[in-house]
Amino acid sequence: MIDNLEEEKTKIDKKFKWYENPVLQANNSFQTITIKHSSLCTSLWNGLLIIVILPIILVAFILFLLLWILPGFGSFYEQYAEARDRKKYYPPTEEMKPWGPDNTLIHVVHIRAAESRLPPIVYVSGLGTSMYVVKPLLLKFVEYMNESIEIVSFDSPGYGASEPPTDWNTQNTATELALLRQVIENSRLRKPFIIFGASAGASLAQLYRLTYPEDVIGIILFDPTPSNVFEQGSPMATDFNRASSLYRKMARVASWGLMRPLVPLIRYCVPGEFGDIFRHLPRGHVALFMTKTVLLKTGNHFRYWHTIMDYVTKLQGDVTIHRHTPLLVVSALNWTKKRPHGGLTKEEMRQWWHDNQQPFVRSSDNAGFISRTDYTHTQCMLDMELAANATKAILTQIHIKSIQ
Repeated sequence: MIDNLEEEKTKIDKKFKWYENPVLQANNSFQTITIKHSSLCTSLWNGLLIIVILPIILVAFILFLLLWILPGFGSFYEQYAEARDRKKYYPPTEEMKPWGPDNTLIHVVHIRAAESRLPPIVYVSGLGTSMYVVKPLLLKFVEYMNESIEIVSFDSPGYGASEPPTDWNTQNTATELALLRQVIENSRLRKPFIIFGASAGASLAQLYRLTYPEDVIGIILFDPTPSNVFEQGSPMATDFNRASSLYRKMARVASWGLMRPLVPLIRYCVPGEFGDIFRHLPRGHVALFMTKTVLLKTGNHFRYWHTIMDYVTKLQGDVTIHRHTPLLVVSALNWTKKRPHGGLTKEEMRQWWHDNQQPFVRSSDNAGFISRTDYTHTQCMLDMELAANATKAILTQIHIKSIQ
């Protein structure tokens, strides 16, 4: 028995080298179990990485794409597109005048009528509007007047083709009023004239009339925004007070080239007065409006518009102002949304708008008020036949008999 064991050991020793003794080798069954456990742990760990880490990497990549790569390309594209659109819709050279602050160029539309017996008209356009829209409207207006009439209008710096300021904070009530005065003086407009304020432009028109009453023989305000619209208690206060910061944010998005794709959505899908503006205005104006420059200007306009209204409110209460100037307010009272602002119904909003436009009327002893419940704000701004009829009505109070 012992001999057999010795022989077997001798055979094993001959078969393996001294360091290859099976006693020193790993247990195959244990190795198999270890590999199985290791593979399972690795699979679980890899799965955990895929579930947790991959979404984080994906989100980081998307953020990198949106905040770095695309804005870079979008910014270059937006600069190109804005320059392209400005060139495409750029006015004739003779309409660009160095009458802005520091001799910057502003777009001035001057429809001349040397032999006209009618007082000239100064047309002050509203928020976000450009001469690209206004000029065709004024030409229609002349047709509806059935008689030649001199008209002057312009784009404030930053709107339309007018050069933007280097510092937006330099624009305020004083500079806007001074610019309006400068355009009138440099155009050598015959005085006194009729001043026509449309939408937000009505506030500046009224301020001019109250500041320089000797220049104005009559005033027409097309759906003027009530001067207390920014104040607490106004159903529109929240929307109007945050509008300036909202437009600045939109301008930032526009600088990345991301506002242009939204134009069709705004034009066809946004309800209410804001969407109504885009549905009625030409595509060229919409293209210009969605640029960084015009959005910054619009936001800035909201900022100093508040101050213009404060001045108007103060001056309208001054008993020493000239109260004999004929004044006509045309009010658009058709609100398209069921609850336009501040939770008010359309009927409640109509009444509030009507009541709070009355201070304009009370600023003159010879004032008229026309309620157009069939018109939205935008429809009122675009109806030049209505504008011509309003002008003819004012002329009857100025004792002009050349209108039939």
